[in-house]
Amino acid sequence: MRFYVHLAAAVFLLNLQNAVVAQTNDEPVAIAGPDLMQASTMDKSMAAMAKSLLDRGGMEGKKWDANQLFRLQLLTSQPEAARQAIREWRTQAKQRGQNNTDTLFVIYEIYARTLELQTLHKLNFEEAHKMAFQEVFSSLGDEPAQDASFALGTSVERLETELQKQVKEHAGKTSLPLKDALNLSRQYLAWLAYSKVIQLSPALLKEDDQRRYVTEELLIPTTDGARISTLMIRPKEKGTEKYPTLMTFTIYADENWSRADAKKMAAHGYASVVSFTRGKGRSPDAIVPYEHDGDDARAVIAWIEKQNWSDGRVGMYGGSYSAFTQWSVAKKIPKALKAMAVSASAAPGVDIPAEGNVFMNFLYPWVPYVTNNKTLDNEAYGDEKRWQNLDKTWYQKGMAYRELDSIDGVANPLHRRWLEHPAYDRYWQAMIPYQQEFSVVNIPILSTTGYFDGAQVGALYYFQQHTHYLPNADHTLLIGPYNHFAMQAGVPANESGYTVEEVAKLDLAALRLQWLDHQFKGAPKPAILKDKVNYQVMGANIWKHAPSLAAMQSAHADYYLGKPVQQNTSYSLLQKPDVKQPPLKLTVDMSKRDDVNQQESLPRVSKTLNSRNALVFVSDVLPQAAEISGLFAGRLDFIVNKKDVDLNVMLFEQMPTGDYFELSSYLGRASYAKDRSKRQLLQAGKRQTVNFTAKRITSRQMQSGSKIVIVVGIPKQADLQINYGTGKDVSDETIADAGAPIQLQLLNTSYIRIPLGQSGK
Repeated sequence: MRFYVHLAAAVFLLNLQNAVVAQTNDEPVAIAGPDLMQASTMDKSMAAMAKSLLDRGGMEGKKWDANQLFRLQLLTSQPEAARQAIREWRTQAKQRGQNNTDTLFVIYEIYARTLELQTLHKLNFEEAHKMAFQEVFSSLGDEPAQDASFALGTSVERLETELQKQVKEHAGKTSLPLKDALNLSRQYLAWLAYSKVIQLSPALLKEDDQRRYVTEELLIPTTDGARISTLMIRPKEKGTEKYPTLMTFTIYADENWSRADAKKMAAHGYASVVSFTRGKGRSPDAIVPYEHDGDDARAVIAWIEKQNWSDGRVGMYGGSYSAFTQWSVAKKIPKALKAMAVSASAAPGVDIPAEGNVFMNFLYPWVPYVTNNKTLDNEAYGDEKRWQNLDKTWYQKGMAYRELDSIDGVANPLHRRWLEHPAYDRYWQAMIPYQQEFSVVNIPILSTTGYFDGAQVGALYYFQQHTHYLPNADHTLLIGPYNHFAMQAGVPANESGYTVEEVAKLDLAALRLQWLDHQFKGAPKPAILKDKVNYQVMGANIWKHAPSLAAMQSAHADYYLGKPVQQNTSYSLLQKPDVKQPPLKLTVDMSKRDDVNQQESLPRVSKTLNSRNALVFVSDVLPQAAEISGLFAGRLDFIVNKKDVDLNVMLFEQMPTGDYFELSSYLGRASYAKDRSKRQLLQAGKRQTVNFTAKRITSRQMQSGSKIVIVVGIPKQADLQINYGTGKDVSDETIADAGAPIQLQLLNTSYIRIPLGQSGK
């Protein structure tokens, strides 16, 4: 039987295995030579090595750290002593202020107790394990039991692979450095304990859940006769308790994900409901992303409100698609909905499937991923070769964007339907609140996103629209150096080449629960949420707080697009416009395809820039550190020989090392720059103006000696819709429409506005 890794458990286990423990010295540790590598003798060899390590600690008059001690004791058949060491380590962790100490090393505790019971009652391992599991888990409350259950989803295959890697590395040796010996013993014990415990755990976990929770699988009817596949889990009533309900509504119909999510909320004292988009899970209906989710989720909320276990209050939570569904519900907000916790919020028509009215290819394979079956088509979605070939073939042949599915050979009617709506028209407006509809969204909202989150565009759109139409909106934004999956998978130590600072390494899922507890249980609000906008300043290792996005900055600096420098390979950024400067010319031949293999995506921190089809503008060296915080903006005055053009503006810091740090960007179609819902074609050969504001905020303490770099370009690449500039529907244009190369002349009144951060915190 194969077991899958829960992301949180994987992170926990990785930290567990890689923990570095200060020890006595680094004298080599004798091992059993090449016999160590033989499976038949490994148990004895590892036990002998563990005994040698234990004896060594005693001879040197120093005690092993309890974290290491219990492992050596387990390997030397001292389970009772090992359990005592685990308890000692938990006490120490609690004294250090660590949370969830009851679940530290629970798998090893179960394993140790199993070994004890085997000896005590002369039982086989399976019989003793059942007794040990029931004993340990019954002593845990619902929350720690849920946390502990994540570790039981760890991949034994991965542990075995890691062990084999270490064993191979040390093959033939008769001694090891102390650090290597300790790491080997830890890896071996992890594989030994987990391989025995995990395979016996699913049935026991199910039994434990039945003791704690009520679980129902339902098909909830909608007002138009569809049925919504729903999982409900709530704590078992001890009387006539009624619970607030936490609900997520998603298209990602994965039974393991949804059950783990629902159980976590139930363990936290809520009734928990996970519902899927119509057609997904057990729903017999056709699968239609986006279009019905608001009405369908409201039907589920109405059902919840009527249940005898419900206290009439519902909070919604979730990220990406599940954040979209919350905003879709808020378009006609039901009275039972009392709070929303959104993260990485998708906004159809605003950031997907198009950004700045420019369609993006990455949403094309998402459609079969979520619509091919009742769950998720991981095989199709993971077929990178198929999707790369599709992009490359379309780009090389110069076919109409509308014909992507003809090239793929598989119909994609949803994608074609999207392309019928290149403007932000009623089709998109019907999905989420539009203009004045935001003014009635009068419930508390927590929005979490990241500087590296592609969905930051949607998250900021919701925040800006909500606070514009409802100035006193109870809407809190938190943003840091996070990617799209940070809420679910945790904050990585390194994000696209950027080393995440310690102050930013928050448990975002725990933060969300704390905020929901504040709303529904009167718990204190998380301390980090001090104002409406809470943002981490990259490079300064601090958080700052502001009442609005605009208040993130105390001033701004305008940089005008200046004359060529460095043998015309880059251009200057000027504090004042050069009135005598002639137009700066950018020529892009939209018919050329010799760049089909060009790498488009670079890490956020990179030694190079992608300056293809673009002009690069570089400032003078900054004489002192400066904080950039907020939304950069600009004015592009230009003349172009086409009726339309797509524009891409990117903001970088060039650090003293020479590396480039991408801070923010703007992508938009010029004909929609004034109004995303109405196309206004350009006048070829006449002066045009595009005033823009970036759709992504940033906050960065730039170093002394850095430079500001601006890249202004015309996108022409295999993973984006190509605007040939004819004025026709861009989805219908082909390479035959390219005509003469695009000639973009940037006038000397063009500038970029850099937001300078506020002082203090």
